[in-house]
Amino acid sequence: MKARLRPHLSYANVMATIAVFVAIGGTSYAAAKLTGKDLRAHSLTARNFHKNSVTGSAVREGTLSKVPHATDADRLDGATAEAFLVRCPEGTLAVADTCIETQAHAPAYFSAARQECAATEGQPSGLGRRLPTYIELTAALTHPEIGLSAGGELTSQVYPSASSPGHVEALLVTDSTGAVALTPDNAADPHSYRCVVDPRN
Repeated sequence: MKARLRPHLSYANVMATIAVFVAIGGTSYAAAKLTGKDLRAHSLTARNFHKNSVTGSAVREGTLSKVPHATDADRLDGATAEAFLVRCPEGTLAVADTCIETQAHAPAYFSAARQECAATEGQPSGLGRRLPTYIELTAALTHPEIGLSAGGELTSQVYPSASSPGHVEALLVTDSTGAVALTPDNAADPHSYRCVVDPRN
């Protein structure tokens, strides 16, 4: 057997065989021994990585552009984020977590005023408006754009009538300091009023 192999052995054949074993052994050694500590910072480029092989913690987010499928991420149904900010409708002013009309309505009695407010932006377009509470109206009167109407303004608060059992009397703000009076819910004693509405986008 040895005699048969010797004619085929040469220096080139031996060296080629040794080179193959060194190459295989060297690759195995590198795969087993190389770690992140053996690499210099920023020494690898994108060409050194397989596609989608780098995870989030290894990525500097500031270098990334917008995801192709998220080009409309700053909008919702085509509208910008600013369009969804809560604000008061035109003709109203933000006061005490609500929006109150800057212009008072012509005098009316309580039930008529309440119905008129409810009809403003009411069905089918919305839930409508309402009369302000005492706190909302007095808070509004501290604003320079809002002045109390002559004769006082109606609030949403009512109390049982002492003079007419079974009926109510509405709380009326009579001056800018918050003084009050009660007015019967009938057409004989109308007063100005303004409506309030919740902020919206």
